[in-house]
Amino acid sequence: MILHLKTTAATMLAKRGEAGPAATAPTKRGEAGPAARLAVEDLEVAYGQRSVLRDISFDVPAGGFVGLIGPNSCGKSTLLKAISRLLRPVAGRVLIDGRDVWRETTLLQMARTVAVVPQDFPLAFPFTVEETVLMGRTPYVGRFRGEQPRDLAQVRVAMRATGTFDLAVRPVSELAGGERQRVILAKALAQEPRLLLLDEPTSHLDINHQIEILDLLRHLNRTQGLTIVIVLHDLNLASIYCDRLFLLARGGIVAEGPPQEVLTQAHLEDVYGSRVLVGRHPVYGCPQVTLLSQIGRGPAGSEPRGSATKSCAATTVHVVAGGGSSSTLLESLVAAGYRVTAGPLNAGDSDWHAGRTLDLELVTVPPFSVVDGAALAKAKSAMKAANLVLIGPVPFGHGNVGLLATVLDAARDGKPVGLLVGEAGGDLTTAVSRRDFTGGKATAFVRDLILAGAVELSGVREALEWCDALIIEPRQDTENGRRK
Repeated sequence: MILHLKTTAATMLAKRGEAGPAATAPTKRGEAGPAARLAVEDLEVAYGQRSVLRDISFDVPAGGFVGLIGPNSCGKSTLLKAISRLLRPVAGRVLIDGRDVWRETTLLQMARTVAVVPQDFPLAFPFTVEETVLMGRTPYVGRFRGEQPRDLAQVRVAMRATGTFDLAVRPVSELAGGERQRVILAKALAQEPRLLLLDEPTSHLDINHQIEILDLLRHLNRTQGLTIVIVLHDLNLASIYCDRLFLLARGGIVAEGPPQEVLTQAHLEDVYGSRVLVGRHPVYGCPQVTLLSQIGRGPAGSEPRGSATKSCAATTVHVVAGGGSSSTLLESLVAAGYRVTAGPLNAGDSDWHAGRTLDLELVTVPPFSVVDGAALAKAKSAMKAANLVLIGPVPFGHGNVGLLATVLDAARDGKPVGLLVGEAGGDLTTAVSRRDFTGGKATAFVRDLILAGAVELSGVREALEWCDALIIEPRQDTENGRRK
């Protein structure tokens, strides 16, 4: 077989698509059969006497895209091995299209139905890309007749789909991680699977390569009906791409369902033992997970600083937040010892979740609601009670721009106000104009705030230093009688 790979592939595939008149069209999904249905029933898997998984039951419909998530060593890879017939379960069944893979399915049938993309691919031999992808045709190649034009055509389809066609003659061992991962995926696709199992295919990849791989998988899932089960460590990627998630821990499935039902603060803190915030993706609306420091510390330099700590505890900072702009600011202020209030915030906003997790006093309005007069009145009271006001890099629309007028009143009454730029290297007015969806009204308010004495701050660290300076070394402005 290896001899065939070195001769047939090198001569025919090197023509880069010129298969000749004998070539047949690549197999379509319908010719290979519909997408596979997967069912796992009461599965128990062990290594020797050590049980790893118990009472595992779930279904994946034909054409489903599901993710297996959970902490290290929870059994995700082990479950894939049991599904793909690499590790025999102690009890229970794995069914593909209603057939028990261990009792009613041959190895050849499995190879023509299920493809696996492992975490690591051994490179014991100096195969080229085209030779590696051609290995995916092994279940269809006769022992003595070798590869046929139809096999080569299917290899070309897989290589074009994964963007590896131009790499055909290069040794796999010389490829970068992202390129190599696409080659292994091409090999799996050349197998014409109806069920694709992937074990952390994005590990060790740059973020652009992660998106490339997952976009390709989603495209194949939607356009060809390929059933996909994928192990992912990145919870945010799992949330974006998977229809359903199975959260594994303590030898079983502790939560399952669509991402919004699985990626909850309670589930993740229970399973991972870490402090998290769960907000909404600003574009897709799916859950997005933000990690919090275990010791209540924000970015470098945000920890309590010496003599400032005692004064901070008696100082209240009101933060104008929203749109997921200020979670780090809120956490850093709390870590530095300040008493913090915030709002108005829409319930469900990630800044709102951050405030709730930090047990802050919040002014809350219903989800997707405008900041009405009642909310503005509460915000005005909170600012009056605070010693300082900070405006995070908040996007402003017609629903919340009135809040800037309230801050302007506070600034004109002598309240110290700081405005975070939120964009490295940009000036405040330009930064605000980019997130001003009011036709310039918000930008005009910011200009007025600066004229009223508000201070421009480059980021969270500078905001903390500004707060400390006001508390530690208050400087009296004798001209207008307020601190700066």
